[in-house]
Amino acid sequence: MTILKYKISIIIVVSAIVFSVVRSLVNCSGSDEETKVETVKPLPPIDKGLQHRIDSFVSSTQYIGEMGMMVYDITAEQEVFSYNPDNLMRPASCMKLLTCITALRKFGTNATHKTRLYVSGHTEADTLVGNIILKMQFDPFFNRDSLYNLVSVLSQPTPFGRTAISHLKGRVIIDMNNPQPMDHEMHWIPGDLRTRYLGLAFTGYKKMVTEMQYALSAKTGIKVVRDSIVAGTFNPRKAHLIGTITTPLHSSIERALRVSSNINAECMLYPLGYLTDRRGHYRENGIEALKSFISTELNQYPAAVSVIHDGCGLCPDDKMSPRLLISLLIYASKHHYMYRILEQDLPHSGNDGTLHDRLYKPHVKGRIWAKTGTLTREGGISTLAGYFIGDDGHLIAFAIMNNKCPVLDGRWWQDKMAERAFFKKMKIED
Repeated sequence: MTILKYKISIIIVVSAIVFSVVRSLVNCSGSDEETKVETVKPLPPIDKGLQHRIDSFVSSTQYIGEMGMMVYDITAEQEVFSYNPDNLMRPASCMKLLTCITALRKFGTNATHKTRLYVSGHTEADTLVGNIILKMQFDPFFNRDSLYNLVSVLSQPTPFGRTAISHLKGRVIIDMNNPQPMDHEMHWIPGDLRTRYLGLAFTGYKKMVTEMQYALSAKTGIKVVRDSIVAGTFNPRKAHLIGTITTPLHSSIERALRVSSNINAECMLYPLGYLTDRRGHYRENGIEALKSFISTELNQYPAAVSVIHDGCGLCPDDKMSPRLLISLLIYASKHHYMYRILEQDLPHSGNDGTLHDRLYKPHVKGRIWAKTGTLTREGGISTLAGYFIGDDGHLIAFAIMNNKCPVLDGRWWQDKMAERAFFKKMKIED
């Protein structure tokens, strides 16, 4: 019995040795599946020529006031050049990059504002025995013409009533997410925000009472006394929807970026704040949403890289660092849907928006898409931040901030930087 166990043990050991030898021979025969080792493709190098041209320009060309800048190769994931990149400087309208990118992150590209018209009760001939309800969100484009178009539905036969409504036995209820007029930031000066262009959703409840009274009278013939128009909420299950006006959130982002609309940027703070807390103080909560984005999405301490008083950059006490602007541009480039929007909506050099009359020379025209920033106070503020494709095909992000500098001088310096340093083919002119 002992001899048998000994023989079995020998057979097992020999079999293991043979299997090991055979496996080694197979591996040595060049089997890719067994010997394949995963390798990480190295990142491409940065364009040293670009780096040298920028360094030479900054060293040889005098700027006025204070300047901070950073250039980053997104493709190579490496800094190309920086000068005072962590200094807190006034961004002017480049603040809108933070507001728009935060809104895209929170709401996506397909979000919409909807203003709806409901009726409740029943009809008796041409009389509505019930209520007319207007439900408003944060649509900055909903104006007097929009309201007139919406209430005109009442003058047409609807599924709710076979005849047009021309009399009302009931109330008109206005349900506004924000019943107060848009706050005026404490550092703005009169005329900073052109309130005459504000959408009705931001003019306050008292203004809406007047507008609704006029609209009903003009478009439907319904005469209502002011006291019968009230603020309130409603249960949509007990009302019939008869009209809707829809505006994409993207419309606000496009205008904020392309033509630097302060109103559209500032209005985006309200839905951001409403998303955070529906009990009010939407503007303040919207600013907190911007700070939260910096903390949670960019992994930076907001107070160290920014001072935020508004969403549009009108406040001269707003501060951002060039590195924060670059972080925003890098973040957007890593999210395809965001980058697609920025590439589409940012002004293109020498073509449209606030860059239509800048950077129009042949070798730079259309090759840069960037947000401009301009304020004439505090000695002058001019900023420029965006993207271009380098001569090596790499996606490059850049941010240039000129403070305490006459606006025209700041723009001249930024444009010469782009013309002389961003691309090999350059035409040097003063």
